[in-house]
Amino acid sequence: METSGDQKAAETPETSDLGNERQIYTLREDEHLTPEVIAVAFAKCSRSPASFRANAAEITAEKSAEFHEKWVVGYGHGSVAEHATLHVAFENVSNVATKVIEDCRLASYTEKSTRYQVYDRNRYYKPRAIMESNHADRYVETMDSLFDIYLALAPIMMEFMRKKHPKPEEMKDRLYEGVTKARACDAIRYLLPAATLTNLGMTANARVFEWAITKFYSHPLEEMREIADELKRVTLGVTPTLVKYASPIPYLQETAPALAALEREFTADFREIDPTEAVRIVEFDPQAEIKIITSLLYRAGHYSYDQIRERVEIMSREEKERVIDEALSRRGPHDQTLREFEHAYYTFDILMDYGAFRDVQRHRMATQTNQEITALHGYDVPPEIIEAGKEEVFRGAMERAGELYHAIYADLPREAQYCVPMAFRKRVLITWNLRELHNFIPLRSGKKGHPSYRKIAQLCWEKLNEVHPLLARYVRVDMSDETISTVGNKPQAIGSL
Repeated sequence: METSGDQKAAETPETSDLGNERQIYTLREDEHLTPEVIAVAFAKCSRSPASFRANAAEITAEKSAEFHEKWVVGYGHGSVAEHATLHVAFENVSNVATKVIEDCRLASYTEKSTRYQVYDRNRYYKPRAIMESNHADRYVETMDSLFDIYLALAPIMMEFMRKKHPKPEEMKDRLYEGVTKARACDAIRYLLPAATLTNLGMTANARVFEWAITKFYSHPLEEMREIADELKRVTLGVTPTLVKYASPIPYLQETAPALAALEREFTADFREIDPTEAVRIVEFDPQAEIKIITSLLYRAGHYSYDQIRERVEIMSREEKERVIDEALSRRGPHDQTLREFEHAYYTFDILMDYGAFRDVQRHRMATQTNQEITALHGYDVPPEIIEAGKEEVFRGAMERAGELYHAIYADLPREAQYCVPMAFRKRVLITWNLRELHNFIPLRSGKKGHPSYRKIAQLCWEKLNEVHPLLARYVRVDMSDETISTVGNKPQAIGSL
C-alpha cells in the first residue's frame, strides 16, 4: 500500500541538534537576526526539534515575513510578536503625550526628569488648533511667562535651599550641589505647563507597539495622531510585518465621546465639584484578610480552597496574625511579597497635583482611570516658594494660566490641557492589589521622593490601615512629616467653564 507524504513525515521523526547538555544563551540582533527573525525562531520551538540557533540560521527576512503574515496576522497568534523587542526614543513630545504613551502597561520607560534638569525656555508644544485660533497670542504669551518665572526662580530657589539646608561636613560638594538642585527643581517644577517638551525612552515588544500605534491613531489629540504616524514609520523599519496593520479603530474613536455625552447628561444638575480629601478608598473587599490567608495556606497543601477557607473563617486573631507574619516577616529590603497578596484589591479615588500624578501614574501594575488635565480643582503652592517670599509671583502665574485654560476650554476643550501647569490638581481612579501596594507605598513614601507624591503614598497607607490594620501593619511606610504642606486655591464650580 502506498504511503502518503503526511504519513511518511509522521512516521519519520525529525532529528535534533540539541543533545542532552543544558544550554542557555542569547540571540543577539544583527543584520540577519532582526527582531522579526528572532520572533520566528522562538515561535518554531513549539513544532521544531532543532535548536534556536539552527532555526534562526535558516530563516530569511522573506520567510519571517511570510510566517508572520500567516500566523500572527492571518490566524491571530499575536503572542509570537511578543518575541520581537524594540527600543524607541521619543524626543520633544509634550508632557500630555508622555502620559498617553506611558498608559501602555506592558512596557518599560525612562523619562527626562523635572527634578534633576532645568528646562529651557521655548521648549513647549504649540498645538495647531490653538495656534490657528484667536487664542494663539495669549497662549504663547502665557507659556513664555511661565517659563520666564520658572527660569528666574531657579537660581533664587537654589540659594534659598543652600541656606535652608547647609552642606553637611561629610558630604562632597558635587553631591551637595546635586541634592540642592533637586530641592530647587522640586519647587519650581510646579510652574511647568503640561505642554512642556520632554524626552522618553520606551522598550516593548512588537505586539505592544502595534496596539500603542492603534491607540494613538484613535486619540482625539492631533499630537498623538502625529506621534502614531512617526512611530509606525520607525517601527516598520525594524518589524515591517508586525506593525504594518496598525490603524485607527472606530471603537476607540467613537466610544469615548459617547461616554462623555452620557456623563454630561447624567451630571447636568451638578453645580459644585465635591471638595473631597486627597485620597479615599472607594471600594475594597471586606473579606481580604480571609482570602489572603486562605490562599497562603492553599499554596502549601493539597486541600481545596473551600476546605481551607472554612477553617480560616473560624481562626482567632492571633492565628491569622501568625499566618501573615510567617508570609512576610523574612522579607529583605528589596524582596517582593508573595503573589498570594494579589488576591485583595483596593480602589482609591485620588486628587493630586499633576506633578505628583506623573510619578504615581508610572505604577502601571494596576487599573487606572484618568480624568483629563484641568484647572477646575485648584492648585498647590510649594511651601518653599512661600518661605522664599515668592508666593505672590507664583500665584499670579497660576491665575493667568487658569484663566487661559478656561478661555481655551470654551472652544477647544481637549487642547486646553496643554496650558495647565503641574501645580494644578487632577483626579485618577486606581485599583491596586495589596502586593502592588507593598511596592508603591514604600517606594513613594521614602524621604528621597518628591514631597507631593510622598504625601499621597502616606495617605494611601493611612486609608488602608483604617480598613485592614492587620494587612497594613506589614506594608512598609515612611511617615516622617517632611511632606509637602500644600496651600492652594479651592475647586471651582462646573459652571465656570
